Amino acid sequence: CFSLESVTIPNSVTEIGKRVFKGCSSLDSLTIPNSVTKIGEYAFEACSIDSITIPDSVTEIGSFAFKGCSNLTSITVSNSVTEIGEGVFKDCYKLENIAIPNSVTKIGDYAFNDCFCLESVTIPNSVTEIGMRVFSGCSSLDSLTIPNSVTKIGTSAFANCSGELII
Repeated sequence: CFSLESVTIPNSVTEIGKRVFKGCSSLDSLTIPNSVTKIGEYAFEACSIDSITIPDSVTEIGSFAFKGCSNLTSITVSNSVTEIGEGVFKDCYKLENIAIPNSVTKIGDYAFNDCFCLESVTIPNSVTEIGMRVFSGCSSLDSLTIPNSVTKIGTSAFANCSGELII
């Protein structure tokens, strides 16, 4: 699928399986319909997508689903997602900001690891757990407020961040 540039997923699809578009390095345009409830592990790994909106129908995003999407600059996560899984946005080097919806209670290990351009993250009061190395290597992260709702922060969660943490 190296030359696949655009995908419109039909409304009949309810789940995007594991590794479906993995390595589609030319894929830069993607429309996910409201019928999709689950995005599988590594589903879009190493694609050229530059922005994406995850519809409200999606309740689960599999581990490493968007890992290595190095052109991804913006993403909107739906209000129905309850967990940002392991490594979901790892190595999305150009991702600049993300607003985590109030539905999320856990940010999994390595979720934003090595997102070098990530400057702004909004963590809502619904989050109780921040996993291991979640923001490690996010060298552009200027400031981050950790809400009082957080009861667990994993090992090296903020390693190699140069900004200011407000707890």
